[in-house]
Amino acid sequence: MARKTVVLRREEILDATVEQIKQRGIATTRVADVAAALGVSSGLLHYHFATKELLVEEAFSHAAQREMESLRAALARKSPAMTRMKALLRLYAPMGQAVGWRLWIDGWSAGMRDTGLHDVMRTMDEQWKASIAQLVQEGMDSGEFRCADPREAAWRITLFLDGLAVQLVARRGALEKAEATRWVREHVAALLGVQPADLAPRRAAVQPSSGS
Repeated sequence: MARKTVVLRREEILDATVEQIKQRGIATTRVADVAAALGVSSGLLHYHFATKELLVEEAFSHAAQREMESLRAALARKSPAMTRMKALLRLYAPMGQAVGWRLWIDGWSAGMRDTGLHDVMRTMDEQWKASIAQLVQEGMDSGEFRCADPREAAWRITLFLDGLAVQLVARRGALEKAEATRWVREHVAALLGVQPADLAPRRAAVQPSSGS
């Protein structure tokens, strides 16, 4: 790949770093790997980020900011609390491809030794819990949810989803997606005082055939 001579935007470097970490993990991702993916020299990356540790920390902060933007957009919708809760579960629950969750699990692990990365992960976790607690409270106020303690519900929901994510990532194929999805709905429904079916996606109406 021919190396670029243009100056890269900081966001391009961070996006590329996130993708390399998803594929390789933090420990084995080198600045040279990110540079190669971008078609530039390692020196250009070091111009923006003095160390790999700083690059990784900024990349996680960048990825966390993107996730928080998606979270805020889901919360801002003018829709019932139940509808927004289903949207939040789609964002958080580890039912899609495991590559995204590998990033966050790797971040928590590395954060045990990296104070800056730990702070990034902790801030994101606190924002998720606070947002879920706020939504549970809104659902209680509207009569959609029946819950004794919104904060406790938020913690129990995220703890369950975090643990499930670790199992799905560490033991790929050991649990069927349908079974994991059912467990999530049952767990969250019990905490919110609703039925698991209430958390299922709304089925599209069946259109009558032209011959009917």
